[in-house]
Amino acid sequence: MFRKTPIAILIAGILPSVAMSAPDEQEQQHEHQDTEVITITATPLTRTQLNSAQPVSVVAGDELREQQAHTLGETLQNEPGISATNFAGVASSPIIRGLDGPRVKITQNGLDTGDVSRGSPDHAVTTETSVAQQIEILRGPATLLYGSGAIGGVVNVVDQRVPSEFVGGSQGFYGVNADTASDLRDASAGFTADHEQTVWHADGFIRRSDDYSVPRFTNDEGETATAVENSFIDAQGANVGVSYMFDQGYLGASYGRLEQEYGIPGHGHGEEEEHDEEEAHEEEAGPFANLTQNRIQMHGGWIAPYQGIEKLELRYGFTDYQHQEIEDNIAATTFTNEQHELRLTATHAPLAGWKGAFGYHLFDQQQNAVGEEAYTPGSDAIRHGLFWLVEQQFGAFNWQAGARYERVDIEAPTLTDIRYAELDFEPVSGSVGFTWQFARDLQFAVNFSHAQRAPAANELFSNGEHLATQTYELGLVYEAHEEGDHEYHIESAQQLPAVEKSNNLDIGFHIEQPGYHMDFTVFYNRINDYVFSEFTGINSEDLHQEGDDEAEGGHDHAEGLPVIAFTQRDVELFGYELSGAWQFKPNWEVTGFSDYIRGRATDGAGDLPRIPSQRIGTSLRYNLGNWEAKAGYIWHAKQTDVAINETPTDGYGLLSAQVNFFPQAFAAQNLSIYLKADNLTDELAFPHTSFLKEDAPLRGRNFGIGIRGEF
Repeated sequence: MFRKTPIAILIAGILPSVAMSAPDEQEQQHEHQDTEVITITATPLTRTQLNSAQPVSVVAGDELREQQAHTLGETLQNEPGISATNFAGVASSPIIRGLDGPRVKITQNGLDTGDVSRGSPDHAVTTETSVAQQIEILRGPATLLYGSGAIGGVVNVVDQRVPSEFVGGSQGFYGVNADTASDLRDASAGFTADHEQTVWHADGFIRRSDDYSVPRFTNDEGETATAVENSFIDAQGANVGVSYMFDQGYLGASYGRLEQEYGIPGHGHGEEEEHDEEEAHEEEAGPFANLTQNRIQMHGGWIAPYQGIEKLELRYGFTDYQHQEIEDNIAATTFTNEQHELRLTATHAPLAGWKGAFGYHLFDQQQNAVGEEAYTPGSDAIRHGLFWLVEQQFGAFNWQAGARYERVDIEAPTLTDIRYAELDFEPVSGSVGFTWQFARDLQFAVNFSHAQRAPAANELFSNGEHLATQTYELGLVYEAHEEGDHEYHIESAQQLPAVEKSNNLDIGFHIEQPGYHMDFTVFYNRINDYVFSEFTGINSEDLHQEGDDEAEGGHDHAEGLPVIAFTQRDVELFGYELSGAWQFKPNWEVTGFSDYIRGRATDGAGDLPRIPSQRIGTSLRYNLGNWEAKAGYIWHAKQTDVAINETPTDGYGLLSAQVNFFPQAFAAQNLSIYLKADNLTDELAFPHTSFLKEDAPLRGRNFGIGIRGEF
């Protein structure tokens, strides 16, 4: 059955061509050398997608502009191995190989975004892709440089807010977009200019959208709907930055301000109400988040500052974040985060032939939550990390290795009556791998990593109702003991939480020839003491704090909420990622991808929750001078490998089309006008990765129009 899929047809077309390729064909060699190479900024060693042993991909240029959406998760969700939490399109985060939350590091120019999105799917990621140059995705553990929070991977959003070089005068960009499914109105712009020894930058965006429409469906409470209520977005942001250039490098700083209001669907259901679609979101039912973030970044780079040091790089960021969850015009819950991060990296001269980089990483974070839904108490966390990365070329082999030691101290100052309110961990990570240029057009890559992760604050200290996910969360430092029929007491856990320990192996190969390319990677990840939230079968109405007689919870729920408890268990995740493109005629190109992930406990206790289903996708593109058209289809398989108390999810297919026009009169400005249509068949699609899959299906049929340009 799989051999008949579009991606298999694509492979069948590629492989025979590889066999017939002649190594001495000078014309092909010349075209191969002209292939665009994008440097990865997420590592201090100069690497590209091709010479990295760890699987890496970069989304940039027109590809990024076409995929750009309000959330980072939606922007990247069709990349191989990447899916999204799909929290009704308002707060969607990337999932890498089935891992998300505190295991996937989200960074802006190499520094943590400083939001609280890693702790809950309804908390927004504070990156903005409309003003980004490129987005870098590191699949698999990337703890060496980024710390234990990157045990699943890294998504690094790169922009120009702190310029690192002259731009040769001035340059800028602009874009406007609109759609029909959510009445989107979106605009963004940016400008960078040289002035004597300085480079100045400014960018900004503004975005408005209403509740998005979906095919008619019935939610889990029997209500019929044609829109996802309370899924509006009201966001704007701006950044300004300046850098001073000198003979040996640069030093710069930036300031950014982000403001968002967005609905939080899924906070239970009240009585059904009728709403005019044109009403402003303030009049709509349901709570919403009011988010503000102030961010300061400093970047510096010095060439050969000392003997034996080829380059010294400084990255510092300070973030002041707050969001309030507003219910009935009252701030019911307030989340805050103050965060300092410092990374100092030195690239050293070769030692016994090994070139490399070493450095120090400091991460200091104070998070707090106050109000009805403060299910996790305030916490202080500080991390110190030392790392060293090296590489060396041996003939056709490029060997890459690295190590990191980290000290993590985390505490919840307000928890004075439990055993483990103050904890410290010492994660140690290392990796070794190589790329092997087996033939001129064929490259193999193998990478093995051992990575460790300290549990996050919400995994440790949660104890309360989390209405966004419609659950009651219980952290690792607690246990629920049965004291009688439908009576459970919450007590301090007897067992000390442990660090997660991941052993991950990636094996991949890359084929690159004029007109086509293909990437294929298989991976296996064994994680001991894996932390995950498991449905217990307990109802929150039956929970009591130790010594109390009344049930916990700040909201009145007649039926209570299902209790999920964070637990630790040995698990394994494995799968593959496949992608390719073939320009079979001068104006025609077909692309395809497929991925598969399986996550399960090694003791036979079942599958992991919310693991993405298998996907197969293909698209056909036609280019004729200043016109371009494409159509694509992505099939999502039914997910039947589900966790205990988790329901299966039906499969679905999404058909899309797009037409781009590049006016010849504005070729110098790279102006493009596009028309696109998503979910043309108006498919009712429930993403298995979402906590709200039964209440918030994906958008229905959606038409969009936009303009992009440069100057």
